[in-house]
Amino acid sequence: MQIIKKLLIGSVLIGGFVVYTQYEKNAEPTWTVNAEHFSVVNSLKDGMKREYIKFDELELIDKYGFLNDVDKKVTLKESYRTLKIEKLWNMNGRMYLLYSVDVKERDKDEYHIPRLSVKNMQFQTKDGKELVLKAGEEMGKPGTRDEGFVYKHRLYRSMMLMPTMFDSSENDWSIVSNAHIVRLQDLKISSKDNGIDTIQDIGLTVPSEDPYTTVLKSEPIDQTFTYGDKKKVKIKSIDALLYEQRLSVEIPNDDSLIGFTSKENKLQDQPLTYGILGTNKSGFYVPIYDMPGDVNKKKERSVTFTSSVHKDPRSFSWTIPKKEIETFLANTKQPILKSQEILTIDNTIVRYEGMTMFEGSPRIKLSIFADSSQLLHHLSLIPDHFYSDAEVPDDYERVYKNNVISISDDKKTRINNFEVHSSEEKNKATYYITFYNKEEMENGEMKPILIPERDLTITVSNLSYLKPLINPVDIKYKNIMIMN
Repeated sequence: MQIIKKLLIGSVLIGGFVVYTQYEKNAEPTWTVNAEHFSVVNSLKDGMKREYIKFDELELIDKYGFLNDVDKKVTLKESYRTLKIEKLWNMNGRMYLLYSVDVKERDKDEYHIPRLSVKNMQFQTKDGKELVLKAGEEMGKPGTRDEGFVYKHRLYRSMMLMPTMFDSSENDWSIVSNAHIVRLQDLKISSKDNGIDTIQDIGLTVPSEDPYTTVLKSEPIDQTFTYGDKKKVKIKSIDALLYEQRLSVEIPNDDSLIGFTSKENKLQDQPLTYGILGTNKSGFYVPIYDMPGDVNKKKERSVTFTSSVHKDPRSFSWTIPKKEIETFLANTKQPILKSQEILTIDNTIVRYEGMTMFEGSPRIKLSIFADSSQLLHHLSLIPDHFYSDAEVPDDYERVYKNNVISISDDKKTRINNFEVHSSEEKNKATYYITFYNKEEMENGEMKPILIPERDLTITVSNLSYLKPLINPVDIKYKNIMIMN
């Protein structure tokens, strides 16, 4: 019995000692941090207010729950301290980090407390793809470095890391935006006492939720209207994101439908176009933007759709023979006159009108005839080289590459060194195709050159057109913009 009692007492003593030592580890030190030498705050919330001043978006990001708490610790051997990653916010590779380090009684100012620096960032996706990029640090205040604040005997510092996105066709840039883990590599820790030392890499799991595409507020609308051949569109709600409002919509299976126009644009003569973004899987939406200079902040607003906007998937081509080009360039005072109809969409006609001198340079001329200036506005031709060959986000696939004009030669080689200039009069828009020296064009020097003396095939594609709604649709919605 005595032996059992001794064992029980020993267990209690050992248990008490373990609890006591754990308390000592977590307990607040008894000495007071000198507020004259350190920026001391009474709460972490007060400390974050300092951070909001440094980084403009941070307060909103924190308010709506996108600033994530982290519990990643690293022991700093030489200084008998711990470095702890406290908070994380990742935006397609641009990463905000708030970290803390113990303050010791011997520390005289912030410079005695180790500071973290990062040389490289490794991005890893869930399917195992990796990409390592050099890390740059964006300062909250240009030309200065904030030494942080002290809360509960820990010095909090922050850094905004940005991967160096130098141009390289070998890099798969989608790895950055799809990263599941970001590993901070080649880390150094520096202080006035111990100089510079290296520490182990730090791997961080980054949030998958995108703060810029997440719906934060929503108000129902539930309004249906008809366009075209009795096809129906339903406006479900007005949704607020971090920086924009948008109408959530249901649309029929109609690949030609790319948006709507509104006459409510009081600052311009042309109607304002509202494009339809999204996918069948994630749903469709129409961004709603305030016009510049709009100071009307009333909560009830409206937009009136007057036409549906469509894209014609067909391509239309014609060829200018080399002999005609040579004939014109031999005597530019004598234009080559044509009236070749290329296509007709409803009451809109595109014609090739030949070659002529315009503002002292040889040009290829074509015209678009329409019933109204609105139709001409929606058929503004854009050279295909204006669009990069980069991957297009799924949400923008529907509205991408409208009214494209491209040129190729007899070897089917695409020609990129041209621009399009236009002029409008009543129901006609005239376009002049001008060629430039490729190298000079890339350097911003726009000196026209002669039309290439080859068989040139000109193609217009993805032409947009309007279908007026039988009855204009007035959509009323609440102003729930987050930034207001």
